[in-house]
Amino acid sequence: MPGSSRAPYANLVIITGYNAERLQIAENAIKKEVPQANIRQLILDVSSLSDVRRAAAEVNAYPEPLHILINNAAATPAKYSVTEDGLERQMATNHVGPFLFTNLIFPKILASRTETVTPRVVFVASEAHRLIPGFDITTLAQPIPDKYKDIFEPYNDTKSANILNAVELARRVKGKVNVYSLHPGLIYSNFLTKEETRADLLAINVLNTDGSPNKDLPYLKWKTVPEGAATTVAAAFDPGLSDKTGAYLRDCQIANDVLPHSSEPERASGVV
Repeated sequence: MPGSSRAPYANLVIITGYNAERLQIAENAIKKEVPQANIRQLILDVSSLSDVRRAAAEVNAYPEPLHILINNAAATPAKYSVTEDGLERQMATNHVGPFLFTNLIFPKILASRTETVTPRVVFVASEAHRLIPGFDITTLAQPIPDKYKDIFEPYNDTKSANILNAVELARRVKGKVNVYSLHPGLIYSNFLTKEETRADLLAINVLNTDGSPNKDLPYLKWKTVPEGAATTVAAAFDPGLSDKTGAYLRDCQIANDVLPHSSEPERASGVV
């Protein structure tokens, strides 16, 4: 704001989730820090394609413009299961649902573009994409149960798909909307405290036996929640990235070391 040392607040922030109680907790936390915040809750189970379509229709009916979309949903690594749509649950939640939601509301995002404002779409991915040799697109339509002997490999696939999605969407929209993907960092959140993944996380030394984060291994660089959110905020707002659409970020900076299976344009066109 002119004459102010503080950045302007967003006119509206839409928070999404499948649990109304947790959404209210999130809204209360935001308003504790920013009492004047204008928050709107959107119930959305991103693993359900029918619910994605319902929620997208609700957003499209909002009278306000939509300048920033942050796709941050993530199902934790877990044993093999499929959704009501016949999709593997992690891929449905982490990639297919956000992909569909983005596409359904994209005309509204595009319509929000002005001479001075270029909307942004952000996909929260992960360095986990580096832990697989490549992403097999055929597993979207034909999930392979045997692959889930390692519960982390399917999750890693979804993070590769997130980055490829950003690469291809950026190519298609040609700067009319800026698109980014990112690695937020390793954060000790409820993502790592679920009982169904505890044994597997213990086995790879991410957690200590008491369930606390293992901070003794130098390659596990833990971040606080605010530290982890910083790169997402940069992707959404940093003006220095305005001419860097399609970029992948780490620690609030562009990272140019994304592996080919998660960055090559020909691979990206096959995922989107």
